[in-house]
Parts: sequence; C-alpha cells; structure tokens
Amino acid sequence: MAYFFHARRCYLLMQKKIYSFSKFNRLKSKKSFQVVYNKGRSVVDGMSVFYLLPEQGDDIKIGMAVGKKLGCAVVRNRMKRMMREVFRMHRLRLKKGYHIVWVARRKLAKADLKTYERVFLRLAKRAALLQE
Repeated sequence: MAYFFHARRCYLLMQKKIYSFSKFNRLKSKKSFQVVYNKGRSVVDGMSVFYLLPEQGDDIKIGMAVGKKLGCAVVRNRMKRMMREVFRMHRLRLKKGYHIVWVARRKLAKADLKTYERVFLRLAKRAALLQE
C-alpha cells in the first residue's frame, strides 16, 4: 500500500510541529515551580503574574498556575487551556533559556483569547523576553 501526501497536507503537518507544545516545554513538578518562585524574578500585571528564572539550555519552559479561588474545575481548566494556546502560538517569539511560571488572577477568568494574548505579550515585553 502506497502512501501519498498532498503538498498542502505536508505543509500543515510541518506547521503543526512548529507551533507544538511538547512535554519538553512544560514545568510540571512542584519542586520546579518552587525553584522559579524562590530564585526567579516577577513581572506583575493586573490580570496575571510572570515568574522568570534564566536557565542553561536552548529551550523555554512554562508552567501555568490557576488557584482554586478563581472558580470551579471547568473554569480553571479553561483558563489553563487558553494560557497554553497563547504560549504555543508565541513560543517562537520568546528568548530561549528561561523557565516561566504564569499565574492567573481573577480578572482573567472571564476574558477571551485576545485578552490572554494581550496580557501575555505585555508581560513578555516587560520581562524583556521578546526577541527583536
């Protein structure tokens, strides 16, 4: 059986890999979150907070934190999905070698994707994470 890939389909597959959010880009353990909280610096906004820690390496890792006070599990999971999507789309614009913890605040709970994007880019610019 022969496999045939259409040129457009191959392009979409390659584009999907560029904007992927793999497990290598995630901070998962409580210990790694605590290291970033304690040793890193913070950039504050009215809707969220970035904690940054410069690290050795070529990748950028991010962890999302949404507290239980912000809503039920459905609301918190929606917020984390939106945060992951914004990071996934703008990961290539960020400087390499950082660990980031993105902490959401209450105002971000009812925001749309454009607002998440605006907040992320504003915090990244303040933290000097955007590549020129």
